[in-house]
Amino acid sequence: MKNNLSKTIGQRLQMIRLQKNLTQEQMGEELNLSTSAYCKIEYGETDLTLTRLYRIAEIMELTPLALFKTLSGEDGRTSGDEMDDLYEMVRNNSRVIEMLCRRMETLEKNLSASAG
Repeated sequence: MKNNLSKTIGQRLQMIRLQKNLTQEQMGEELNLSTSAYCKIEYGETDLTLTRLYRIAEIMELTPLALFKTLSGEDGRTSGDEMDDLYEMVRNNSRVIEMLCRRMETLEKNLSASAG
């Protein structure tokens, strides 16, 4: 069941990426991944963290909630319990993810400044 969810999410991410005219190589570069590592996301061969999904939403110029509404259907829901659970988890945690990403960016900037 977990593998089916990963494949479903990967396929939908691929559709969104193609709609946005982005290549797998561009996505990999934006995520600091190799192209083959990003391909594994779209093929459902790797587990995604919420932080990485948040970053994918940013790259695709969507809010995290919009990304999951897109992933789960136009109305934001599907008949599948797994997708409903995933949507609910992201909705409940999107604010925490956003704060963590901002904190990571601040830490990276501080690290770059102290190295230079």
